[in-house]
Amino acid sequence: MPNIVGHLLLVFGTVAFGLTVKSQSLTIRSVLFAVATSIYVSILFVSYPDDDNATHYFVSFTGACLLAVAFDLLMLQCNPQDTLKHNCQDKNASQLPFISRLKWGATLLINVRGANWNCAVPGLRYPQATSRRHIYTRRHPAFQHPPLETFGARGLLWQSVNVMVYWTTMVACLNRIQTMISAVLVALGLSEPEDWPTIFGEWSQTKCVRAFWGKSCHQGLRRTIQPQSKYLINNVLGVAPGTLQSKYTQLFMCFLLSGVYHATADWFTIRSCPSAQTNIKFFVSQAAFIMLEDFVIFIGGRLGQPEFRVCCHTHGL
Repeated sequence: MPNIVGHLLLVFGTVAFGLTVKSQSLTIRSVLFAVATSIYVSILFVSYPDDDNATHYFVSFTGACLLAVAFDLLMLQCNPQDTLKHNCQDKNASQLPFISRLKWGATLLINVRGANWNCAVPGLRYPQATSRRHIYTRRHPAFQHPPLETFGARGLLWQSVNVMVYWTTMVACLNRIQTMISAVLVALGLSEPEDWPTIFGEWSQTKCVRAFWGKSCHQGLRRTIQPQSKYLINNVLGVAPGTLQSKYTQLFMCFLLSGVYHATADWFTIRSCPSAQTNIKFFVSQAAFIMLEDFVIFIGGRLGQPEFRVCCHTHGL
């Protein structure tokens, strides 16, 4: 019986090898990227009856994000071995022996936000040495077999409670997963504690829709959407960088890509095109809300209310 996690590890290994090979010609990297993409696409069309829906969604979403990062590292970067460095790295990866380069490439892929690298996403929140994580987990009915009921089966109030419980549980699970992975990798000497900042931003700073996504929820997806959206908007569509048109076109492209990643995982899990389309509509709608929010902030500033701008000042999306 095919193993979905094994196929995902094969995608990871292919991309890591693409970063590791001594010859960094675009042709070789393009071929390895195509191989990784083919393996991932094959995952989407193979049946994995031994795995549950939660595993299907996690693996397919992780694979989509992994390919997005691979596109940035293998296709958009001129020579990643000479341009991307860890803060503690004293020489370029191209000067390292094969095993060290393999460790370098795998570490770069695992560190999805580039923490402590020269490609780190902005706004990372590094915990203090005395910080503690209080984590609880429980299984939500949405992942039970067979499904007990839909989120909105008992009206809007119950739907709101369901959504809150679901995302609280999801945040706790993601924190737990990062804690376990970071503990193992630090214990093995493959990374440092500083390489693992808090997985989400400061929730108290999420005072508007832009800050909610830019400072918290999209922290882990920055490298899977920002370089790709900039390339598509500025290089493919030819929109001049630094303009208002470029800013908001990139905003919509970032959320469109995020929607595609989530829709891919959704479709793989339940094989429903309408459900996948709903994912894309939701994420694109967030860009529309942010644009409307920016307009309200602009009007508030014109009316002499500078606190509007201070309230929603943020980095990122």
